[in-house]
Amino acid sequence: MLLSCGKSSNTLTPQMVSVSFHQLINFITSETDSSFLASLFKCFADSLRIMDGPSALSQEFHNGIIEATKRQLQTLADKRKKRSQRPPSELADDKEDFALEDMAKLLYYMDPKHPLLVAVSSVKDLGLNQGGSDEDDE
Repeated sequence: MLLSCGKSSNTLTPQMVSVSFHQLINFITSETDSSFLASLFKCFADSLRIMDGPSALSQEFHNGIIEATKRQLQTLADKRKKRSQRPPSELADDKEDFALEDMAKLLYYMDPKHPLLVAVSSVKDLGLNQGGSDEDDE
């Protein structure tokens, strides 16, 4: 909202942009709640749109969001692997799916052929083949 208001009123400064992206990257890096993580990725993508696209992102912030995304992908993959080892009756809804979807949308917006899109897809698929042991017994 800060970026949008600043841009529409011609009061947006490079410092405001820098602080906003810096804070978003920090929050994305450290967020542990999958639902809130999804909103942070959406906010980052919306902020890029306000700033006229991914080309407005400095190399520092580009590298920062990619590293934060890699870290979160690893965390989400670990959660899904652990959850897939539990019985289906104990499984909760996949809150991570929303985070993975918004993560993929951001990556696609930045580069439709971004290599991390494959990783997001792979993490999404983790733990989906549950109950296959019954088929093996038949």
